[in-house]
Amino acid sequence: MDATSSEYVRFKSSWNGRGVPLDRAPHNVFVKPASGSCQKAWTNYFELPVEYTVEIHRGILNPANDTLATRYLPDRENRRRFIVIDEQVERLYGQEISQYFKAYRVDTHKVILPGGEENKVFSAVDKVLSELCKYGLHRREPILAIGGGVVLDIVGFAASCYRRGVPYIRVPTTLLAIVDASVGVKTGVDYVSNEMGRLKNRMGAFYAPCAAFLDKKFIATQDRRNIINGLGEIMKLALVCSAELFSLLEHYGQQLIMEAFQGRWSDFADRVIELSVQFMLEELGPNLWEYKLERSTDFGHTFSKIIEMEAEPPLLHGEAVNIDGFFCVILSHRRRLISTEERDRIFYTMKALGLPTIDALCVPQVLWRGLEDALEHRNGKQRLPLLNGIGSCIFVNDVSYEELEECVYELNKLHNLN
Repeated sequence: MDATSSEYVRFKSSWNGRGVPLDRAPHNVFVKPASGSCQKAWTNYFELPVEYTVEIHRGILNPANDTLATRYLPDRENRRRFIVIDEQVERLYGQEISQYFKAYRVDTHKVILPGGEENKVFSAVDKVLSELCKYGLHRREPILAIGGGVVLDIVGFAASCYRRGVPYIRVPTTLLAIVDASVGVKTGVDYVSNEMGRLKNRMGAFYAPCAAFLDKKFIATQDRRNIINGLGEIMKLALVCSAELFSLLEHYGQQLIMEAFQGRWSDFADRVIELSVQFMLEELGPNLWEYKLERSTDFGHTFSKIIEMEAEPPLLHGEAVNIDGFFCVILSHRRRLISTEERDRIFYTMKALGLPTIDALCVPQVLWRGLEDALEHRNGKQRLPLLNGIGSCIFVNDVSYEELEECVYELNKLHNLN
């Protein structure tokens, strides 16, 4: 930390002139004023640099593209890759992946993991750690993770643990992972206990990859439901960040689904993905470690954790996020933060895309549990994002049980369930 940097100045000013830097480490180790029974104390202030690249590629598995074969190799003479791959991706692309690395004479060691939320547990992390120990991964040798968000989260968590942190590279293979799990620095798994059941993402770390390489060609082999699932996260970003992105979904979303983000609608698909990645980076970049708890990207992530964990039949992540998001649209409309026209425009766009907007768990008791869980996650306040027009949001801390009851009534009325 340079003595002239804004971080240094901010830190020194926080001590009100009482912090004295040590001579041998003048930029980060401070003598702390004694108080009470404390006779001597120091503060070590260190600003950890974080840098990672997110790149969009065409044909990441094309042998003409050497990205996966050569980038971040610590030793050009020792050409090898430790690869953790989603089992569905292995079925679809396993031979292509093997042929790609064979073309570059790179030895590969594959670890196959099942995707799906039910497999996002610590035993999967333990499997990766065990394979890493047997393989003898070097300290500066990156793990290559190829798969959906579940596999990327598992590998990221394992990478943060192995030898107290080794690099890893993300290659997302689903629309949801391309616009969500690949972009930030969160990693983790669900915690399952006999007393409390399954708790989403209770174990994990903030741990950045060295790179994320995105290629929308993987979307071509996704089924319709999983493409729509990815649109649930994109819709979230559109509603809180970008009227342009919402308009693209409104006018071209159905075609993007039909063409699986390929074909003649490819330019619009590219724009949707580019905007989604850009907005995620803009929102997360200044707040990677979530020191600021008012986060627009939490839109759709207050009630959805419980809905996703308990829904019957089961819901995918993006589906649960969209149900949560639309309930927050109802809340926003009730508070006159959006007009009836905007509410209906959002509703009919979601329905046209096949995104769910209601579930049997949309009852006051369950939704209130979601708010109570948010208090724990958001340090005692609701910090609930609500729309302030399409493409913008505000945060509220005063939602009551009675207001939830009224919004559930409005939600059911809109779906003709009353």
